[in-house]
Amino acid sequence: MPSRRRFVSLAAAGLLVRSLRPALRQSRAMKPRTPALLLLAAACVAATAAAGDPCADARRTDGWCQEEGIGYVANVGIHSRLLWDAMDAHGHVLDLSTFTCPTCRKAIDEEGFCEQHRTGFVKKLAYFSRLTYEMARGERIDPAKLHCSECRRNTETTGWCAKHRTGMIGNVALRDRAAWERAEAAVQILRRAVDMLPHCEWCAIAMVTDTKCPIDKTQWRGGQPVR
Repeated sequence: MPSRRRFVSLAAAGLLVRSLRPALRQSRAMKPRTPALLLLAAACVAATAAAGDPCADARRTDGWCQEEGIGYVANVGIHSRLLWDAMDAHGHVLDLSTFTCPTCRKAIDEEGFCEQHRTGFVKKLAYFSRLTYEMARGERIDPAKLHCSECRRNTETTGWCAKHRTGMIGNVALRDRAAWERAEAAVQILRRAVDMLPHCEWCAIAMVTDTKCPIDKTQWRGGQPVR
């Protein structure tokens, strides 16, 4: 059953829409302003709805929603603090001088990704998953400010807009098609890992980190068990 907070939020959104109707009717006589008014209306309604959602900020920032006990990465809900922590959405400050792997050293210098150690580097921060590394190289945007309906729709999950040559991973825009494809594949692995949670939380973590489950000793690579 919907919560009382949700009913209040929807009622507020309805009042806002009704209050905007006179301005929208007037805009018909001023066609150049119509798109701007419609975008303003959509942004206001979205903001009103978000005000009643305790997890709105967590979705927007790939954070953890304490109120609902759920984390988000790329708009994927994760009901496991361990798995959400493992995704390492915001990177780590490390002593980069301690890395001796030649590929890691090169990745640090060129903001690349070391496949052997499954670590990427962006702006001197270390990311321990391919997904969050690729997202760190993108641009986080406000979906309400997007004029393209396809790009805006893609922010709900993932998608590529051929017209604007832009891929969305949640609310992160990637203009490099190859980088978007790698990130999109990683999102699919994350979704399978979320499905794994009821069966084995540590397998779910191993799936997104290409490591071995410490419980059943299954080695995972690319979201698949290594036989």
